[in-house]
Amino acid sequence: MLKDLHTLSPYLDFIHACSADPDYRDPMLLTEQQLHRNLLDAPENPNTRVLGTFENDTVTGVFALLVLEDEKYLELLAGLSRSAAAYDELLAHLKSAYPGYQADFVYNPRNRLLQAALEALDAKFDPEQQKLVLRRTVPYVPDARIVPYRPEYRAQYLALHTGDRYWTGEKVLAAPEIFRVLLAIEDGEAAGYIDLTHNSAENEPYDLFVRKESRRRGLGRALLSAVQENRPNGMALLVDIDNEAAIALYESQGFDRAEGENNITAHICL
Repeated sequence: MLKDLHTLSPYLDFIHACSADPDYRDPMLLTEQQLHRNLLDAPENPNTRVLGTFENDTVTGVFALLVLEDEKYLELLAGLSRSAAAYDELLAHLKSAYPGYQADFVYNPRNRLLQAALEALDAKFDPEQQKLVLRRTVPYVPDARIVPYRPEYRAQYLALHTGDRYWTGEKVLAAPEIFRVLLAIEDGEAAGYIDLTHNSAENEPYDLFVRKESRRRGLGRALLSAVQENRPNGMALLVDIDNEAAIALYESQGFDRAEGENNITAHICL
């Protein structure tokens, strides 16, 4: 049985038990801030729906979902369950309630139950993401090519920006309370950028890009190095687990691999 949940207080023991299990912990609930933002406070958000699955009045799953009706977009903000039936019931409900929505699921690579449920719906899977955390301070060498975003570079920044994700360039610029943008300038033009979140306990270099003709000139390293001067609180990032060159670059800038905190993103059209 599936129910809408308007408070999560009765289910805290279940939440903590799942979060303590390395096979079923949610990578979006690893910090106290994430736990509150993505799950415990989710019932108060008008764009978020929190669902519970039950068997004989015993909770078997707790799921928080971002639902954007205007965009027909749905995202699993947090999902905790050790029951195959709970995942099957959740996905069956979403297909019935939100037909035609694009849905993204970020989850623990060790969660084979959710993996199997998504595979049964022919989901498309991104590569596993290695989490790296900025733990070491590396001497920062200022580079005059790296500057804060300025409006005169808007068109160039948008032309460079990755478009195959929810946070497009337009959305990043419209959310200064979430993102800080640094640009790499070469010959008076924007040749690259890095989008940084800056208001969380654990922030993220969300997107780093250098145009093809400007690569191998140190711009990517310079953009990443500037994180040392721009980081508030903590800083972490995700990179394809098999991209050893990128991992080596991040490690050279003070990031270390966070074991047991990787994730996978799956995409389906409901």
